Amino acid sequence: MKKKLFCLLVIAIHFQNAYSQAGLWTWISGSNIPNVGGIYGIQGVPSVNNHPPAVYEACEWKDKQGNFWVYSGYSNFDDDLWKFNPLTLEWTWVKGSGLSGQNPVYGSQGVSDPANSPGQRYFGAGTWVDTTGNLWLFGGLPYRNDLWRYDIGTNEWTWMKGDTTVNSFGSHGTQGIPDPSNTPGSRYESASQWTDSLNNLWLFGGDGYGDFGTTGFLNDLMKYDISTNEWTWMKGSNLTNAATNYGIKEISSPLNDPGGRWTYTKYKDSNGFFWLGSGSQGGILNDMWRYNIGNNEWTWMAGTSTMGDPGVFISYCNTDSISNPGSRAEQRSSVTDRCGRFWTFGGRSSTSNPFSDLWVFDPDVLQWKWIAGPSTASQNGSFGSLGVSSASNLPPSHIGGLAWWGDDDRFYLYGGWNCNTAFYSDMWVFTPDSSCTISCGSIPVAAFTAPNHVCPGTCTDFINLSTGANSYLWFFPGSSTSVSTDFSPQNICYNLPGSYDVTLIVTNSLGSDTLTLLNYINVYPYPAPQGINQSGDTLFALAGAPSYQWYFNGNIISGATDYYYVAQSSGDYNVVATDENGCEVEAAVFNVIADVLSTVDRGLWTVFPNPVGDKVIIQKSEVKSGTAPQGVLRTIEISIYNVLGEKISLAIDSRPDSYRELTVDCRLLSPGLYYIEITSSGKTYRSKFVKQ
Repeated sequence: MKKKLFCLLVIAIHFQNAYSQAGLWTWISGSNIPNVGGIYGIQGVPSVNNHPPAVYEACEWKDKQGNFWVYSGYSNFDDDLWKFNPLTLEWTWVKGSGLSGQNPVYGSQGVSDPANSPGQRYFGAGTWVDTTGNLWLFGGLPYRNDLWRYDIGTNEWTWMKGDTTVNSFGSHGTQGIPDPSNTPGSRYESASQWTDSLNNLWLFGGDGYGDFGTTGFLNDLMKYDISTNEWTWMKGSNLTNAATNYGIKEISSPLNDPGGRWTYTKYKDSNGFFWLGSGSQGGILNDMWRYNIGNNEWTWMAGTSTMGDPGVFISYCNTDSISNPGSRAEQRSSVTDRCGRFWTFGGRSSTSNPFSDLWVFDPDVLQWKWIAGPSTASQNGSFGSLGVSSASNLPPSHIGGLAWWGDDDRFYLYGGWNCNTAFYSDMWVFTPDSSCTISCGSIPVAAFTAPNHVCPGTCTDFINLSTGANSYLWFFPGSSTSVSTDFSPQNICYNLPGSYDVTLIVTNSLGSDTLTLLNYINVYPYPAPQGINQSGDTLFALAGAPSYQWYFNGNIISGATDYYYVAQSSGDYNVVATDENGCEVEAAVFNVIADVLSTVDRGLWTVFPNPVGDKVIIQKSEVKSGTAPQGVLRTIEISIYNVLGEKISLAIDSRPDSYRELTVDCRLLSPGLYYIEITSSGKTYRSKFVKQ
């Protein structure tokens, strides 16, 4: 392979003795034996016994919950996606076939599907995490320019942009102008990517195709807008092998440019500036560059403009202006801590030897600090005991490993290659010595909650759960208050049914954090319209609501929670019906004239059975003994109403000998709820029954 040509010289030095590094290494997972296969376990089930196969230059992410993700890589050439939980030290085989040599399964562009897969990816594919927590992947070998999105919640890949074929030329379009046809050329060795505060994805350089078919070192800076699915060529050349223009150190200029290069680092400082360092232009570099989105300019900030710098190793934790790790390439194991400092492990030198040293760069003072590991290359490492920290522990020298900065403020390292025969599957954590890397304030973390299922025309209050921030910017699309800078915005009102995003950007002097929760606010559909029908002195609301409350002249009527209400006094009445979502709708009727009849004691009457089959029987208690004169029950008036308040005409048994009871024929009634009204001697009794 092309890359192995750069790792020809191996120095076998076994470094086991303790040294005064500024912190401790701990081997926490995976195997201490090179070139082992993965232990997959059951897909979707975490286990401390699981780990991916030994791998070099895989793809990595850190999700919003602090978990570490790994995809594919050189050695196994699979399509497997893994997740590591640093709290439980468990790996989970999340997705993939578990087989090597997998080709992509694209499906339809923009459409997620359980069967979709980017296939095998290695040698510097690009990765991002957007502000909503999705994982993104671009390019890599085989020469590709396809862009993928992985949704953690659905466990599905989506092919978003780019070609399904290899070796695609670029199509940069006009610099600064987005266009659906713009696309970067196929490339690899391109691990410098950043996500800005507006959720755009940025990509720089690598090795691949320009717009006219030749391959070589690239220096193009491209921006992808997730919302429009469009690339924009922002800076650099659309050709290959562009020369570096250093300008004056620390002086920004539109002419400055890092030049075409293989690139492996992707730092982002607390001010939102993008940084990259070192890499290869054939020779190995040790320069540090900063990009400012605001003026679209690069600035050479540190390091030399010459290749092959051997580095300066004075002493651990030494702060000065000359210490530096020297020229490095394939140091993808580079991360930014919560203080905005840049950490990097290993990589290969200008003499093609792999290192195991750990360095930190402070962008505020533009100085490197040597933290751990020897100054000599090609160390076999010392694993010690699994889970046990020791001053003698040391990861093997390697290149193309992966790294993450943990939420526990520690440096995590996984896998890589020793430039000879060994590929690794080991996971390490480095715990810094606080006397060397002094802890500082943290970059803020955005978090919030709110009652997020509301009725149309109602409001909700947001509770800010963010940490470390001193300013807040909220966006509430779909609400009557679209923007707020309050700590915990109150009375954010939504008038129309639908689902709405909420975004919170929190900031302090060290940086900012953005949290967007998609479809977070769910506004229920409008409740069914309500109305009131009057039948005599009885008011009927429309049927179907779970609950009701009646009001008279604007005052609540205690206990009036049924579907109907018998008006006791003349005046204005309204009813509030509540649907299954708890949303209320109101109806009113004015100037009701109540012809109120006194209600007969319910103990005088019996209406049965309930539920009703073919007939309902009405009895009066004092005639059950058979002493009442013939015709007593024929002096009453019986009315039946449906739930709409409509009177129903039914046959009533009025035989001459029917002095004990009356029978109402219910065979023509549809199943449902009915109301019965019995009037006798100026008094009224009301009840209800269910027709089966």
